[in-house]
Amino acid sequence: MSGRAYLPVALNLEGASAVVVGAGEAAYFKACLLVDFGVPTTVIAPPDFADPFDGRLQDMGDAGEIQLQRLAYAPADLDGHRVAIIATGDRAMDYAIEADARGRGLLVNVVDDPAHCDFFASAYVKHGSISIAVNSGGASPGFTGALKDDLAQRYGPEVEDHLAHYLVWRRMVRERVDPFVERERLWRGLRSDGLYDLLRTQGPEAARAMVEERIQAWADCRADAEDSS
Repeated sequence: MSGRAYLPVALNLEGASAVVVGAGEAAYFKACLLVDFGVPTTVIAPPDFADPFDGRLQDMGDAGEIQLQRLAYAPADLDGHRVAIIATGDRAMDYAIEADARGRGLLVNVVDDPAHCDFFASAYVKHGSISIAVNSGGASPGFTGALKDDLAQRYGPEVEDHLAHYLVWRRMVRERVDPFVERERLWRGLRSDGLYDLLRTQGPEAARAMVEERIQAWADCRADAEDSS
């Protein structure tokens, strides 16, 4: 087990781009990940890399999903990017490119080498703007993949509808409960009392009734406090 501390975060890459340095299957799957989340991606895949060229990268390039560069790698290829994923199939070359990337301030992932990664590409389930990601800090991609498959069976496209209901309820709470700390306390209570399970099992009307009941209970409690002061 790894003793490193990894913070699970969602990285904001709006207005930023990524570069994948590699030509094989690993590079292909990392490019797919970035494209799936709308990150503009350049793949540098010259003929002299150790891994054989994965023709699916060419298909992505032809479709305009990535910018594909088949010319020899140069450090300047990293300029202007925020993230670098490195998978050449040759560790010495990986580490040399890593040094180039770090010298330019990029976030770096050297594929299948946790000690040389600032971040990990998590296994994930994605439906619209909802993504559920799992990782083991690089310890076992096989386990995280299995857990991802389990989550995919549990949570399907209906989670987008669930999100839409929560957005409505969030507006209700923000309009009627103040300050922020009180809203957070109310949401914690709703979570611990099973609001989401109620939504999934009994539907949005029952769940909304629970939210409205808690808002009213908060309002009544506040009124009582004001009357007694």
